[in-house]
Amino acid sequence: MSECKYYKCHDIQDEEYDCSLCYCPFYKICKDTNKYKLFGGYILNNKLLACEKCIYFHIKSNVYVYNKLRKENKTDSEIFEYFVKLEENRKQV
Repeated sequence: MSECKYYKCHDIQDEEYDCSLCYCPFYKICKDTNKYKLFGGYILNNKLLACEKCIYFHIKSNVYVYNKLRKENKTDSEIFEYFVKLEENRKQV
């Protein structure tokens, strides 16, 4: 992955870093549902979702879960809801 001109785009420890999803599969869903704040995103210029503080899909364990759920034929909407619930529960504790 080090050949990527954007590597390393987030400050994550090497052993936790995963670039296999170098894009967010949930960009549109996250923006449309206004759940971006759960993951560190914010709206820029009243229309563009800025995600540079969101490291969610560069963490190995999250990429693993995403890939596992895709193999189970879950849709991106279903997977997104899984991660939303996970984060909402985490923030309640």
